[in-house]
Amino acid sequence: MSIRRSPAGALYTAAWLAVMLAGIAGITPLRAAEPAAGGVVTLPSPRTPIVAVRLVFDAGSIDDPAGKEGLAALTARMITKAGTEKHSFSQLVETLYPMAASVDGEVDREVTVFSGKVHRDHLAPYTDLLVEAVLEPAFTPGDFERNKEETLAFLTTTLRSGSDELLGLEEIQDRIFAGHSYGHPPAGTVAGLKSITIEDVKAFYKAHYTRARLLVGVAGGYPADYPAALAKDLDALPAGTPGRAALPPAPAVEGRRFTLVDKRTASVGLHFGYPLPITRSDPDFYPLMVVDSYLGEHRTSHGKLMSELREKRGLNYGDYSYIEHRANPPRTSTPVPGVPRREQYFSVWIRPVEPQNARFALRAALYQVAELREHGMTQAQFELTRDFVVNYAKLWGQTLQNRLGFLMDSRFYGTPSFLDEIQARVPKLTLDEVNRAAKKYLQTEDYQAVLVTDHAADLKAALEKDDPSPKTYNAKVDPDVLDTDKKFEDLKIRPTSIEIVPVAEVFEK
Repeated sequence: MSIRRSPAGALYTAAWLAVMLAGIAGITPLRAAEPAAGGVVTLPSPRTPIVAVRLVFDAGSIDDPAGKEGLAALTARMITKAGTEKHSFSQLVETLYPMAASVDGEVDREVTVFSGKVHRDHLAPYTDLLVEAVLEPAFTPGDFERNKEETLAFLTTTLRSGSDELLGLEEIQDRIFAGHSYGHPPAGTVAGLKSITIEDVKAFYKAHYTRARLLVGVAGGYPADYPAALAKDLDALPAGTPGRAALPPAPAVEGRRFTLVDKRTASVGLHFGYPLPITRSDPDFYPLMVVDSYLGEHRTSHGKLMSELREKRGLNYGDYSYIEHRANPPRTSTPVPGVPRREQYFSVWIRPVEPQNARFALRAALYQVAELREHGMTQAQFELTRDFVVNYAKLWGQTLQNRLGFLMDSRFYGTPSFLDEIQARVPKLTLDEVNRAAKKYLQTEDYQAVLVTDHAADLKAALEKDDPSPKTYNAKVDPDVLDTDKKFEDLKIRPTSIEIVPVAEVFEK
């Protein structure tokens, strides 16, 4: 089961080694994308024996009715982790296993994505099962109760107990978008899931799984007539009405608002962030990519945050910044498609630190963001970072699914191919443009912060006192590091509010 965004799950997980080897052997440069009529995006690679398919519905957690949070995710699970009118779930698993194929389902705030890949020798029977799953879900009570319990377990066990990283990631989004359509996890809330009935799922499916909300994508070595045939099969869906749910502006953050999630844990995980007024559809996004990379892209070791907090001071494992939502960061190294959003947020992730160093780490990260805003990069730093972004982004489309997914996300934003736009725009950027973006979009005055910590009351008292938080070292440290430490440890946090939330109450309602 996939848990990247929500437990919409993976249908019929299977071994992929034979398929991966065949795909690697046949990889060829892809031709230009061929957007076709009828909501179909194609990305042919004739020499590749693998075919990737994506079905993207404009239906996400923003469509969850109030009090039914999690309905979009639960409905998707009833497609990917349940039986159809013709086959039970176990029969579907048994049929797909020898094909080394699966149908994955993932739900984010704005979209639901069903995806899969298969060797072209099995494309016809695979497509029959994919179409059957989407068009003929059985919605049996047994499948419904099982999926509902598994989704509840994802919230109460995986998020609350199993992963401090995912817990902090979801809670910072909930805080940044409090009272907003994005303000609950795609998996829902405990109270919302408990209130959902099988009739709610059937109604959601009928209303949102329509042709008007569907974008079909196909990549790889498929027969020339395959995309049109797949789209025709899916024409059996109701017509529906085009258009996405209305989205209010992201709530403004005023002051420095802290949420301390009180949990038995040996370390402290820190997130802070605030809404951004731009997405990939805005020209400023591309200079901001360079700013973000300079601070520190996810799972890279070159960034300023990583250099100052980990390399020089040994504070923790990872220190990264983000200018848009990153799906399931504990399990991904490069950005993944399938999470397009009309509103984004800036955030910094500091993970994990020893409790006695929590305030020092927070101050050090805030200092780096403020310094970049005020002073920008040098020409040499800019050129090095810009060149890294250009070449690193070439790795984001290593798989058919990713290349197809990024292209379909670009349809969401109404832009040319995102991967192509990076290669076209970023090399032309100037130092002034990048530093101007840092000045415009970075700030440390108004943000939400989430700290997952044990003994939250003690940390609250220390944050309120706001006295210096020096770091002690067990080995000899460069004098320059110690001099800079004074700037970090004396930095005033000035929290506007501090709320303690017991972990058992997170995602409850």
